[in-house]
Amino acid sequence: RRDLIKSGTMLPPTLVSVLVAFLAATLGTLVLNNKFRQKLKTIVNAVKSRRQLDELAATSTRNYDNLPQVSAIFIHPIKSLRAVSLSETKFDEHGLKADRRLMIVRPIPRSASSYFVKKNKATHRFFTQRQSPSLATIEASEPVEITASGGDGEKKLIIKLSSSLLPQDEHVMINVHPEFTRQLPIRYQAGLWSDTVEVADLGDEVAEFVAKVTSRDDESYKDVRVVVILKSTVREVNERYCPDAARVGMLANLPQGGLTDGFPVSRRFFIYRFVCVAFSV
Repeated sequence: RRDLIKSGTMLPPTLVSVLVAFLAATLGTLVLNNKFRQKLKTIVNAVKSRRQLDELAATSTRNYDNLPQVSAIFIHPIKSLRAVSLSETKFDEHGLKADRRLMIVRPIPRSASSYFVKKNKATHRFFTQRQSPSLATIEASEPVEITASGGDGEKKLIIKLSSSLLPQDEHVMINVHPEFTRQLPIRYQAGLWSDTVEVADLGDEVAEFVAKVTSRDDESYKDVRVVVILKSTVREVNERYCPDAARVGMLANLPQGGLTDGFPVSRRFFIYRFVCVAFSV
């Protein structure tokens, strides 16, 4: 080997290491530059689209006869349960406020090999009326904020669940206040279509209530759990379906999807669709 190095037919190991490091750094720089250019292009397109959207919106307000009208607003406090009608609502980082922040899941059967899989692999899977039509009988109320009696004045955000399949006086109350849910100790990785999101278990009482309904469709559905998405959980919408004008923030980030099937009704996206309908674009 020394003779080959001396004869010039083989490079010294240190020089080889330097060349490999240089090529790796060059390739990394090219990749980063490409990502930077793509991100910059996305930001520019988003800014242009928002400006055009604002101009169209300003024009549309001058002719009220051509404006589309919102006839009703519905949210689903718990995914796949009965809808709640609202007269008005607000938007937050996950779309319409209180819309599909909770859902029902079932555990995914575990094999011996599943104990060695990566940490963020789904442990549970979302469960809807597709599997259990009786879920349509459960009504989840609009969340109501109350202040608990006592010296601490703890705030709670209460959702009431009832079902037409159960006695009228049988219901359950669950606290979904962010300050409470972020402290819930039991967490799952829940599969939602092709996504995996971190959720927190809301306890046995609400799970047993829902199980009384779902087990009427199938006895095996007694293992359902009710979970809530955490405020810190990030679930971006699919980039392929996000118009430039619907991106959020100065960096034109993708909006959050919450626990919706696909795309949330965000403030920016609502304006985008509103203007598209008004101008038939």
